[in-house]
Amino acid sequence: MPCRVSTPLGRDLLIVGNGEAVVASNFVPRRRAAESKPSDALLAEARTQVRAYFKRKLVRFDLPLGLAGTAFQVAAWRAVASLCFGEFVSYAEVARAIGHPLSHRGVASAMALTPLDLFIPAHRVVGADGRIKGAAPQSLRVRLARFEGAHVSRSSTKATFAIVSSKNDA
Repeated sequence: MPCRVSTPLGRDLLIVGNGEAVVASNFVPRRRAAESKPSDALLAEARTQVRAYFKRKLVRFDLPLGLAGTAFQVAAWRAVASLCFGEFVSYAEVARAIGHPLSHRGVASAMALTPLDLFIPAHRVVGADGRIKGAAPQSLRVRLARFEGAHVSRSSTKATFAIVSSKNDA
């Protein structure tokens, strides 16, 4: 049974688990009814972490993620999921980090197809010029990036991402 968590974005986050991993999450229209009670410990922990994120008390989600996609998509999703709150990287930086330095468009495509809204923070992946690409000014991506303080210096972003992505390569 999915778990529904209210967010300050005017939408709820619907989280689905299989008992071992979070397998889907989507921002959905807010319901008038209260949040749904988690059906298991994994969903309860996911709800706790989402609430902490929106209170700015969570640096990175620490949940098992059930990712189904191509090897390239999964690699891109894992790299982006390893980013901390407020860390922004370019599509090209993600491509280099996963060993496909010329595949920035593939990374963009993978981010557009992420099955786990918020847990794979596609809003943290920006164009080479530091701007969010392909999103309307009031989109959830833009609002999430603003929430995290989207103004991070390029040199800081590169250095931080190099450190974070090296953990995935080990």
